[in-house]
Amino acid sequence: MTKKHKPLDDDDNLAKQFVFGEPVTPAPKKKIPELETAPKEATVRFTIDLSESMHRKLSILAAKTGRKKAEIVRMLLDEALQDVDQ
Repeated sequence: MTKKHKPLDDDDNLAKQFVFGEPVTPAPKKKIPELETAPKEATVRFTIDLSESMHRKLSILAAKTGRKKAEIVRMLLDEALQDVDQ
């Protein structure tokens, strides 16, 4: 059985609880709309380079929302490409 570690939020509430025994006041989670998934389609691997700061922000967003980074990137690309004809 694998334990999941809780990420530290921006307010360091979890760190304060761990160090000082203070109660945790969870930050409100931002809602990200669910992706509408079409029937199974073949996938293609796509690799990009990100700046360290952009990758850090993406990692923080993934931790806060409980989503995978790839899922967030797919959602953003889907939104950006909605008006492109196939």
